[in-house]
Amino acid sequence: MARAKRTERAEARRRYRATLATDPLAEDADGADNVSTSGASQGAKRSNAASGGKQGASGSPERVGFLDAFRLSIRPVHVREDIAALPWITTHTKAIWLPALITVAATIATAATGATDMVTGLLFTYFVVFPAIGGVFIGGFLAPRASWLVGVVIGLVSAACYVALGVSGKLPSPFAEQYTVNAAGAAISAFIYSPIMGAFFAAAAAWYRRFLALSSPNRNRRPSQTPKQRPGDGRTRGGSSQKASAKR
Repeated sequence: MARAKRTERAEARRRYRATLATDPLAEDADGADNVSTSGASQGAKRSNAASGGKQGASGSPERVGFLDAFRLSIRPVHVREDIAALPWITTHTKAIWLPALITVAATIATAATGATDMVTGLLFTYFVVFPAIGGVFIGGFLAPRASWLVGVVIGLVSAACYVALGVSGKLPSPFAEQYTVNAAGAAISAFIYSPIMGAFFAAAAAWYRRFLALSSPNRNRRPSQTPKQRPGDGRTRGGSSQKASAKR
């Protein structure tokens, strides 16, 4: 009786696998080894596998054309909502504190070394001198929303660091002469142009991030968490042979 049941189950598995092999919508269906021997349960499982395959095919992101991705990546500015979201962005993301920390570190390094070496010179150029392209690009790329406002904040931080270097006389030689000639004008220009340019470059960075996400949908696709059975592991056959040997 037990051997007849095992034969019926093996035959049911064979028929079910043959059905899956001919059905293109059920290529990734799981649980073929746990199928029931009744014909009604087999039909229900085949229909569920087919519906799951259709849902996966319709729910997967499709590649968007270049012009469509360019257009869809543009977001309108919501001033009130962005201002209200700024505290959350500051405390829950790295969009503000990370580039601000790099800007302060670059300012300290410039004051200590005078930006004579290549590394400090690059940090001073991209994170302190307005427009601070490096800082605002990082902030805009990391901001979930209100990227223009993040650029304004980082621009103000870089302007404050630039003026602090000018007041303390720690600016590198090309900028020190300009600051000495018109210190007030240089400070006002820094606090005006740095936030404006920061908002523009941060918004451009956020647009570029959205453009990459739309033009490359596979970047955000999660891998399948279903464990794949190794071919030829022999677990089912081994279990059957052990039961048969025990009964003999």
